[in-house]
Amino acid sequence: MNGALGICRICNINNLRTFISFGEMPVANAFLKKEEIQNFFFKEFKYEMKVGFCENCKMVQLVNIVPYEKYIVPDETGKTNYAFFSSTSKVMEQHFAEIAKEIQEKFLISSSKVLEIGSNDGIFLKAFKNHSVLGIEPSDNVADVAKAQGIETITEFFSEKLAREIVFHRGKFKAIFSANVVLNIIDLHDLLKGVNHLLEDDGVFIFEDPYIVDILEKTSYDQIYDEHIWYFSLTSLKNLLSTHDLEIFDAERQEVHGGSMRVYVSKKGKKEKTERLFKYLEEERLKGIDTIAPYNEFAKRVQESKTELVKLLKELKSQGKKIVGYAAASKGTIVLNYCDIGSDILDYISDSTPFKQGLYSPGKHIPVVSPEYFHNDKDVRYALLGAWNHAKEIMSKEQDFLKRGGKFIVHYPKARVLESYPATAESHADTTQSSELISGVEIKKLKVFANDQGYLFETLRNDDTFFEGAFGQVLISEVYPGVIKGYHLHKKHDEYITCLKGNIKYIIVKENPDGTKKINKFVIGERNPILIKVPRGLWRGYMPLGNQPAMLMDIMSRPYDPKDPDTEEKDLFEFGDPWTVQKG
Repeated sequence: MNGALGICRICNINNLRTFISFGEMPVANAFLKKEEIQNFFFKEFKYEMKVGFCENCKMVQLVNIVPYEKYIVPDETGKTNYAFFSSTSKVMEQHFAEIAKEIQEKFLISSSKVLEIGSNDGIFLKAFKNHSVLGIEPSDNVADVAKAQGIETITEFFSEKLAREIVFHRGKFKAIFSANVVLNIIDLHDLLKGVNHLLEDDGVFIFEDPYIVDILEKTSYDQIYDEHIWYFSLTSLKNLLSTHDLEIFDAERQEVHGGSMRVYVSKKGKKEKTERLFKYLEEERLKGIDTIAPYNEFAKRVQESKTELVKLLKELKSQGKKIVGYAAASKGTIVLNYCDIGSDILDYISDSTPFKQGLYSPGKHIPVVSPEYFHNDKDVRYALLGAWNHAKEIMSKEQDFLKRGGKFIVHYPKARVLESYPATAESHADTTQSSELISGVEIKKLKVFANDQGYLFETLRNDDTFFEGAFGQVLISEVYPGVIKGYHLHKKHDEYITCLKGNIKYIIVKENPDGTKKINKFVIGERNPILIKVPRGLWRGYMPLGNQPAMLMDIMSRPYDPKDPDTEEKDLFEFGDPWTVQKG
């Protein structure tokens, strides 16, 4: 879909091209009272949710903006309420503790001050026990929780004007942090003017938000909703920050919220740029992130995802199965409304947030109940996850539901039923893990020639028996410890893989026409120098072993083409859990 050009809010140029429309959408967190939905004269606010790509500054953004007052709503006492409390997730609590520790160790001294934009209930700032901290949080209900813990909090929206007032009264700050907030701020120029004024000359501004590359690769369209105005790439952020005498000096991908990027920003010339930042920027260039092509492909996959999910739910419902929703999250609101899933499919939605219980979901008006109600309802057979990014945490918590035969449904990366997470390889009766090589997979043992000057080893020769002779390009990539490069498949080219530095676990999977699967696992690297031929049509994925980065060389029989990337992807645990390192 190449829509009409509109005005970009970053560069103010008529270069914003719409690539997808989700139709009429409600505000994702605007839950309704029973009397509202029963009132004939009540009109629920909706807007056309369209997303555009600016061909000038490369920023992805909502075309139509929903005013703040539509989702931060005052109650009868005049206090504003926000529907999400960060501390309700143990995963996020651990995540914030880790980044707080990193900031303290890398960037702070004893007298340093820390400020958080969008501090919610204080879950991040409470880690800085020996530093002066200040939270900025516009919602009264979550700010009150932070204040009750002794965390100084200003209950206002962040702005350049507020930043100047803070500096006048409190001075400048060594570190400014923000999580899942910058993408919500309508005027990014005003934000960055304020940040620049607040920062000490050698200070750091660290923020993390959903990463557009993850959204595209995972087809996680439920990341798109009213509060999320911007969808960042490092390329678009680099362009934006340069207009405010700021620059990115480091970046790190995160798993939270279904895939985020943590961005480290300083004043220009104050910090040395890291090698991994340049690698991320190059990866974006190779993926064509600065062109409209991947966004048009994303739009096609979104429609396919909708079709798959609706088909699965209707099939289960036609069998008389009772289906409910689990987690009344913003992501769930988008999926329910885009896929037109209402109370004819889901009897109710279970959610642990007291604020939402007793209300009705935006748009589809499905009742929201407490987890206790869900636990006592023994007729439920399936629960559609409204927060698939917390699937592991949720399914670990809901063991009783699973033990009595309950199952979860997720729409990412494709509509499917989960009985456990992550599934173990042993639980897949149709999957075999074999020492016999999958047809077409071949191994070359690399001979190492070492002396007192160093060592060398040959990798691929044109007279190797398994080399087909077609050469496209060579890619060298480095993967950091803890990263899993999930399953992907190429239909048009073969690959020859080796590990130049460190060691990796490499998984190859063949899906047979009868539904069975065959898995080969390899350790490749300094401890086992081999070259593997991976023919087209097979799923493959890998992860570093140990605490050191791993450097791979990938010899491809076809050069990468961003207009035709020739890549399909699957979930990390589609074929069980081959990633866990065995102990003993």
